[in-house]
Amino acid sequence: MHTIAVKRELKNKVETVWEVLDNYGAIYKYNPGVETSEILGTKKTGLGASRVCHFYDGSSLKETITKYVPNQGYSFVLSDFALPLKTATTHFQLEPLPGNRCSLSVTIEFEPKFGPLGWLMAKLLMRPMLTKALNGLTKGLEDHMRSGRTIGKDGALLAA
Repeated sequence: MHTIAVKRELKNKVETVWEVLDNYGAIYKYNPGVETSEILGTKKTGLGASRVCHFYDGSSLKETITKYVPNQGYSFVLSDFALPLKTATTHFQLEPLPGNRCSLSVTIEFEPKFGPLGWLMAKLLMRPMLTKALNGLTKGLEDHMRSGRTIGKDGALLAA
């Protein structure tokens, strides 16, 4: 199992950030890799809610919430993806900080396919790629929270 974690301090209260994160179908608004996203089914958030993310490169994946604690965070499993992974789970965790700020930790745990070769690919190729994606996501959220604008490809602020 491989684990990648990033943490970013945000100049917003936990409750304010939670409103954005809890709008589960709207990850495209702050994730610079996601072109569009939408809820699958009728459950918009909470345990069992699912979304599909469509990326700028034409790929997509499904994410389903498996742990959910309001104003603290959630975890979701990834499925229906083209990556060479057996399993992947992402965790979003919010912690309040003094001065109406908070920190967001995003962690992904994954198990690659292909045994030792997959382990090596994960270390050399996937780890840098996923670290960049998680840093982009947290930076995109920070920019979205500051500007109120949707974050587009490569972190560009889109027109209001």
